[in-house]
Amino acid sequence: MDAIPARPARIQDVAAAAGVSVSTVSNVLNRPERVNAQTAERVRTAIAALDYVPHPGAAGLRTGRACAIGLVLPDVTNSFYARIARGAADAAYGHGYSLVLCHSGDAPEREQGYFSMLVEQRAVGVVVVPLSADPGRLARLRERGIPLVLADRAMPDRDGCSASVDDIAGGRIAVQHLLDSGARDILVVNGERGIRQCADRYQGARQAVRSRREAHLDQVVAEQMSVAYGKKIADGLDAVPDGVFCTNDFLAAGVCRGLTERGVRIPDDVQVVGYGDLDIASFGATTLTTVRQPVEDLGRAAVEMLLDEIEARAEHAHETRVFAPGLVLRASTRPPSAHHAPLTGTDKRCRFPAP
Repeated sequence: MDAIPARPARIQDVAAAAGVSVSTVSNVLNRPERVNAQTAERVRTAIAALDYVPHPGAAGLRTGRACAIGLVLPDVTNSFYARIARGAADAAYGHGYSLVLCHSGDAPEREQGYFSMLVEQRAVGVVVVPLSADPGRLARLRERGIPLVLADRAMPDRDGCSASVDDIAGGRIAVQHLLDSGARDILVVNGERGIRQCADRYQGARQAVRSRREAHLDQVVAEQMSVAYGKKIADGLDAVPDGVFCTNDFLAAGVCRGLTERGVRIPDDVQVVGYGDLDIASFGATTLTTVRQPVEDLGRAAVEMLLDEIEARAEHAHETRVFAPGLVLRASTRPPSAHHAPLTGTDKRCRFPAP
């Protein structure tokens, strides 16, 4: 027999070691009466040598038994992630699965710990919502041998499925609206550029400004994407721009609070656009114009793709789903000039063959 592989053994490994087809291995596991005794013994020997554990998802689909899906979130208290969880829970429930919620705090060690628990508890797969995950970190999670789908971040098609929002289009939509509403000196209040979404939203903002020669774009980075840090940035501005794009609604709410306390009128003196259309955007003295993301759709799509991978196996094609953002107009900006058409994003769906 071959040596036990470093990653968890797959049914294909057992078939290769025993010199039989995958369907024969499946029959030994589930319909042993269909396989002659000598072949069945060879398969069982391969299973023991490789320490193969049949995938619980496939078994659950055959027996009708409900199984669990893991959902790893960086912050369960954030309404954005809560909405992803709601979409994922709806999809899981609709297919007879329960959802196990795991709060990682975006800590790699804690993510690894949750993956170990989920593997031990025989979860059928995991949806991961990373914040600042690097490729190596995600690769280590995939090595655990459990199907993984990313939500709110695109994954290379060779590695698996993902569901994300076109954040470049979102940043472009936000700043285009400020330009169309008369702003020319625009400040981007951003999160850490190491966060992919923040980098993409800033890239979109730059694309919009390049279309107007008279426009100017500056950027300030907040240490945390929170109301407190948004207010801190507004308090420290030496000169107030006529347009502010915040890559997060919490930052935008803080900027509005800080500017208002300084006597700056919104939207008369400065227009502010947020991002996310979180609950905070529709509350407060000045409601926020913001970029809406189809957040629940991210959770639903991630679970649907995960279950398709489990059910289809060899026929599964990895899928990258990119959802379009849209602008929600509220009191923090002025209406655009009549001669400017509103800018919207475009849904994109691409399919790739499974590796």
